Amino acid sequence: MREYKKVLVFARHPSGGIRTYFRYVYGQPCMADIAFTFLTPASSALDSVLSTLNNNRGHVTTEDSSFSLFWALLKNLLTARFDLIHSHGFTAGILAAIPARLSGTTHIITTHDVFLDNQFKGWKGRLKRWLIGRFLALADTINPVGEDARDNLIKTYPHLDMQANVVAIRNGIETSAFLLDERRNLRNEVGLDADVLLLGFFGRFMAQKGFRTLVDAVEEWNKDSENRSLHIACFGWGGFIREEQANLKARNLDSFFHFFPATDEMNKALRGVDAVVMPSRWEACPLLPMEAFVAGVPLLATDCIGLKEVTKDTPVLRFPVDDSGSLVAAIKLLQKDCDSLNSKARAFRKIAAERFDVCSTSSSLKKLFIANSSENSKGRFLRNSGKH
Repeated sequence: MREYKKVLVFARHPSGGIRTYFRYVYGQPCMADIAFTFLTPASSALDSVLSTLNNNRGHVTTEDSSFSLFWALLKNLLTARFDLIHSHGFTAGILAAIPARLSGTTHIITTHDVFLDNQFKGWKGRLKRWLIGRFLALADTINPVGEDARDNLIKTYPHLDMQANVVAIRNGIETSAFLLDERRNLRNEVGLDADVLLLGFFGRFMAQKGFRTLVDAVEEWNKDSENRSLHIACFGWGGFIREEQANLKARNLDSFFHFFPATDEMNKALRGVDAVVMPSRWEACPLLPMEAFVAGVPLLATDCIGLKEVTKDTPVLRFPVDDSGSLVAAIKLLQKDCDSLNSKARAFRKIAAERFDVCSTSSSLKKLFIANSSENSKGRFLRNSGKH
C-alpha cells in the first residue's frame, strides 16, 4: 500500500490568494502522494476549493479567532502524527511556531505578503517587529512566494538569512485555462459602443491595490476631449468596495465604472477588455499579471515590489506607484498603439505559459516537503534550491 506523506495545512486567513494557491499548487499530479489535512476558520468559499482536491484528507474548522486556531492546532498535533506543518501567511506561521516545537513537527511557513517601511512605528511597533522575528526564526523553512518577497523578508529580518532556511518558490498558475481563446463580450453586457476604451480592474478594494489611483486617472482622462471614451470593468470584491462606490458617485464618475459579480471564468473576462490595469502599491507575487499575459491581454501595471518581478522582461506598460498622471500617459500609449500592443501580448502567450506554469511551483514545493520531512533534515539542505 502506498505510504502518503501527511501534511497539516494551517491558515489564519484563507483569503482569495491562499485559496487559489491551495487549488493550483496542491492539486498538481506531483502532489498526488501527499495527504493534506486543512485547519482553518470555517469558510464556505474554501470548502468549494478543497472539494476539488483528490488528496484532501480532511478539513478541521474552528471559530474565526487566533485563540481557537492555536488550541485546535496544538490538539491536532498532539493527537495525530503529521510529517510536517505547512502554514500560510505570517500570522499562521507565528501561531504555529510554539505548537510545532512542542510536538516536534517540522514547520514550513509560506509567506504571501511583504513588510512595509512604515509598519513598525514607535516602541510598540519595534517590539512587534522583534517578536515577529523571533517567532519566524523558529520555523524550519520560510518559503516566500517570490524573490522580491524573499529580499523584503531578509531586509526586514537579516538574522533569518542565517537562523532559518529561506527558500523562494515563485507563484504559478494553471496556464492551460488561460490559453483558451474564448472571450466574454463585456461591451454588450454594459452597453458600450465599439470605440470605447475598456480597461479591466480585477483586484480587491483595499489600499494595497491602488484603486483610488485609477479613479484619479479616469477623472484626469475625461478632462481631455480628444481622448477616446474610457470605461472600467471592475471584477474586484471585498474590502472597501462600498466606500469606493460612494466616492465614485460623489465625484460624478460612477457612470464610467461597471461592477460585475465575481466570476470563475477569468480567462473569458480578461479577454473581454482592451487591457488589464494593476495600480497596486505593493504585492508579494501576484497571479493576475501571469493570467493576463497567458490570456494574451495587454497589461498596465505599477513598478511596485512583487509586481515588477513578475513583469520583468514582458510587454508590460509600467507606471510609478500612486502616479495617476503616469497611468494616464500609459493609457494614451494604449490608445495610440492598441493594435501593436495586442500583437505583442498575443506573441508573448506561449512564453508566459511556460514561465508561469504552476507545475514548476508545485514540483519545487514537493522537493521542499521531502527534504524537510526526511529524518534529521531539519529543513537545512535546500538553502539555495527551489528558486526559479
